Amino acid sequence: MSLTYLVYVSQAERALDEEALAAILAESRAYNPAHGITGALLFVAGRDGNSGSFMQLLEGEKADVDTLRKRIFADGRHHTKVVIEQGPLETRTFADWSMAFRGVTAKALEAYPSFARLGEPDFVETFNRGDAKGALAFLNEFWNAPAL
Repeated sequence: MSLTYLVYVSQAERALDEEALAAILAESRAYNPAHGITGALLFVAGRDGNSGSFMQLLEGEKADVDTLRKRIFADGRHHTKVVIEQGPLETRTFADWSMAFRGVTAKALEAYPSFARLGEPDFVETFNRGDAKGALAFLNEFWNAPAL
């Protein structure tokens, strides 16, 4: 067995309401347990007319994570899909979650400078410059921090 993780970011194709986000979660929560996948999904609503961004962690066997990544990256509900971190994993960070979810405000991300612009269209440039390291550690810390 080769437990692995993958974190990617992407931009929503359009502004998403609660119903659209619920549909994405329902699909994830049905698919993931059947394929040994756990993880977490952040959605940051866009500002100034932007549609918003996703950051998602997938955990599982390498082949299953790779298959799911291909499926997710083929989904037209988001674009500019970029893997920002991946690697082997000793234990799952979100073992109890088929897909944990948190809608996040830009204000809640201010305490995390590397990821504070996650809801902005230019976040991918932050990653390309190498300024967005430690995604798995960020997700773990953010999830366990008191909600703002």
